[in-house]
Amino acid sequence: MTSTDGLQRRTVLAGALAGTAALAVPVLEPTPAAAAGPGLSPQSAARLVHGTDGSAVQMPAELGALLRVGAFAAGAVVTIRYDERIYSAAPTAVLVSGDRVIPVRAAATAGQVSLQLPQLPAGSYTVRAGGLVRDRYPADLITDPLPTTVKVSEPGGAVTAQTLSKPAVKAGLPWGVQLGAGWLQAAWSDQYYAWYPATVTVYSVGPGAIPAGSRIRVTLDGVVFGSVAVSAASDSLGHKVNGLPRRTSVVGRPVATWTAPAAIPAGMRITLTCTTVARKLKGALDWVEPPLVDFLPPKAGRDAQRLTTQESLTRMDDVYSVATRARFGPVS
Repeated sequence: MTSTDGLQRRTVLAGALAGTAALAVPVLEPTPAAAAGPGLSPQSAARLVHGTDGSAVQMPAELGALLRVGAFAAGAVVTIRYDERIYSAAPTAVLVSGDRVIPVRAAATAGQVSLQLPQLPAGSYTVRAGGLVRDRYPADLITDPLPTTVKVSEPGGAVTAQTLSKPAVKAGLPWGVQLGAGWLQAAWSDQYYAWYPATVTVYSVGPGAIPAGSRIRVTLDGVVFGSVAVSAASDSLGHKVNGLPRRTSVVGRPVATWTAPAAIPAGMRITLTCTTVARKLKGALDWVEPPLVDFLPPKAGRDAQRLTTQESLTRMDDVYSVATRARFGPVS
């Protein structure tokens, strides 16, 4: 990587914007400044892009950077190279400085976007040239992602470049969960009913195991149900699983929580049996809170979680009034 004194005096490209790659990760980690050619130093937050082999790379999420200039002649070019499986170039590129939005000329080719900058007064400018390709599960793991690099070329010939992505220091094997449920009706007055999950299934999609300490939470309506509990758990082979059940309430709604005592290997399915106590009711109700089953990951291992979009379940077809009965039908 090379630089001239002119570029050192005039241009500092401070790093890419924060964001996420195909694998969403809940906690942002700052990317420390790395040794680089003069004038360029990444300083943005980064998130992990996972591969099927357990490798992970810290990647900036937007095709962009923070550009600091002291005095800047027209004609400088910012070139960003990227992996097309992770990013896509935007139809238009802009510089943002405070309330100012400055369109810039951009040329995009396979895996590269080049921005020709106008003359700029001294200040800081956010370069925005693209965003993420949000591949969903199961196409969310990226094998050998290409590095993300940014280069500044000034009219006088000065060039400085920096690789903004880097291998993750520590990353767990990616894992994910898919919830399922077997629903039953709690009925009253021979006309009305509310759904509840009689069983909940927890499937480990891999390639890593669902971490120990993960929780499944079942929340029901407090007018219809007096309590809910996880009364049994078994694995794919029919063996009993001694999890940690707990019963609480949230704003008058009964809640049952089951905590996995050990990691759940890829390909394993845990089945939870739910037991409820329904209240004695008469007539129509003004409202029934829909049932909710959700997955709560532990803090440890959360960065490696794959998002399957099946981390929570609900249904909106309870029949508790004349209107909902006309819409969803009688008790089955």
